[in-house]
Order: sequence, then C-alpha cells, then structure tokens
Amino acid sequence: MLMTRLLPGLLALQLSTILLTILLGSCPAVLAAGYEECLLRALQESDDTLTLGEIKRGCQGAEKSAESQERVEARRAAAESAPATVAPEPHASNFSVSPHRQNYILFFSHNTAPNNTPYTDNPNASLDANEVTFQVSLKFPVGTLRLGDRKTYLMAAYTAQSFWQAYNKDLSSPFRETNHEPELFALVPLNLKIPGVDHTYLMAGLVHQSNGRSDPLSRSWNRLYVDFVLEGANFKISLKPWYIIPEKTSGYLIGSGEDNNPDIRDYMGYGEISGALKVHDHTLSFMLRNNLVYHDNKGALKLGWSFKMPFIEVENLKGYIHYFNGYGESLIDYNAAVQRFGAGLMLADWF
Repeated sequence: MLMTRLLPGLLALQLSTILLTILLGSCPAVLAAGYEECLLRALQESDDTLTLGEIKRGCQGAEKSAESQERVEARRAAAESAPATVAPEPHASNFSVSPHRQNYILFFSHNTAPNNTPYTDNPNASLDANEVTFQVSLKFPVGTLRLGDRKTYLMAAYTAQSFWQAYNKDLSSPFRETNHEPELFALVPLNLKIPGVDHTYLMAGLVHQSNGRSDPLSRSWNRLYVDFVLEGANFKISLKPWYIIPEKTSGYLIGSGEDNNPDIRDYMGYGEISGALKVHDHTLSFMLRNNLVYHDNKGALKLGWSFKMPFIEVENLKGYIHYFNGYGESLIDYNAAVQRFGAGLMLADWF
C-alpha cells in the first residue's frame, strides 16, 4: 500500500527531472547564457514539482558543461587559425629528419648533347646520352632562438644529386657526376597577412656545393642566400637571391682556396625563382635562373610534372616527368648548355 501511495509522486519527480534535463540540454542559449539566466529560465518553464535545489544543481551542471564546450571550441579555433609549423621542433630527444627539396629518381633521362669536354684527357670516355639521375635532399633541426617575439629555427640540410651512366656498358656504368650540397640556414616565420596566402617565411643561410673531385675535374662554389617563400593551399612561390663568396675568401673554411670555376657567376647568375601549383592529383613546378646580362644572356629553365599513379596507394610516391634546358644542371656542366628529358618517380613532392 505504501508503494502504491508513493509511486505517483516518484513518477512525477522522475518525469520532472527528465523534463529539466531535456530543457537544459536542448537549448544552447540556456547553456551559454550563464548560471543566473539558467535559473530564471528554469523557474519559468520547469515543472512545479521540482525543488529549488534540483534546479540549482541542474544549472550548475549546465554551466560546467557550457564552460567545457567553450574551452573545446576555443582550442579548436586556435588550432585552425594558427599557422602550420614550417620546421620541426628541434628537441634533442625528438631528432626529426624531413625532406628539404624534392626527392626523385629518373630511371630514364635523355641528354640531347652530352658534354664530353671535361673528359678529353681520356680518349676512351664517350658519354651515353641516356642516364639514371636522382636527387636526395634532407633537413633536420639543430636549435631555436627568439628574435623579439618570433621563434627562429636553425636548420642543417644536405642535398645530393647524381648522374649515373647506368646504360653505358662500355665504361662499366660509372657515376659521371655527383654534387654534394651541405647547408646551414635560419628559418623565420613571418606570418604576413596576404590575401590567398596561408604562410610566409624567410630563410637565410650558407651553402657549399662541390663535386668532390680533384683537378682538373674539381668544381665548387659557396653562397650566402636569402629565400622568401609564400605558400597557399595549392601553390608555393620562392624568390631566392644569393651572393657568391670568392674562393680565395672562403678557402680557409671550405674548399682549397683555388677557384677552379671563377666564371660560375656568368652561368648561374644571382639567384632563382621557383614555384609549384597543385591541381587535384597533379603538381606543376618550375625554376628560372638568369645571369641578367643582356649582351651575353645565360640562364636555365626547369619544369616538372608530378602526379598520383593509378593503383598506387602510397600517398608520397608519384610519377614524375622532368625537363631541363640551360646552364648549371650539374657542376661539371655549369658552363655547358644542357637539354634533358626524364621520367621516373617523385618520393617527396612540393606539398
């Protein structure tokens, strides 16, 4: 009998609690309005069987829920608005190696006019027009420092570009040329507000490039450069001027001090412009270089097309078509015009 008398009251209390829960949970305005407004709204609209204590506890829970949701939304908004990291955090316990430039291999590349001039001392040297060429380029962080409120990343990088006479059986398939390019640079995020541009940053560094050979085939040069980079969702532009350090000045640091290619500036110029555009699963890239001399103009053009291959699920492995025309494709050919077509695989693309 006692349960019979209490049952209607318990059911009313339970229904009232459910009603309050629905009321507080289904009205974002109440959740976000604050504790006092929640109390006023609940007193006006809740069931009469609810006590004041139950209403207070409900509003306190709603307020905590709203605060928690606001913190989640704030963190999400901050993550979306923050610029993407352009360099890995250089912690000693988190050594991170990442691609620096493009990493690719051209299983077949054809040079329309191989340069035999450097090998005239060897009567048996007859270069094949077809080669395998590849590039491996990596960077890693070495430290950070702050310039005002900006964090500057200190980075080291290494790039190797090789030209392999893989199909030249008469010469026992030698590596014709390998260029080694270590560099140290600082990377500073600029965070400039430019319409359509997501990230802007500046790199400044010192780079040494050499083919690691003895005279008369030795070639090397040293540069100081500044690289201004703009990045969007599907494009990237780089403007990179440089200053060539005379060999006699830099010889006590790197190199022999004897300049075996003093005219390299006439062919490599004072900088380069490069960029890429991504269109769906395709990336089109270019590089332009010029010596800016009207009466004896020399330069280089490089074009690339990388694309996602059918039936290949690996995201970073793409097909790659390569074209180069001009001077300075390799150090041994810095003063010889080269036209090359190639096809292979891209292992680390622009994006």
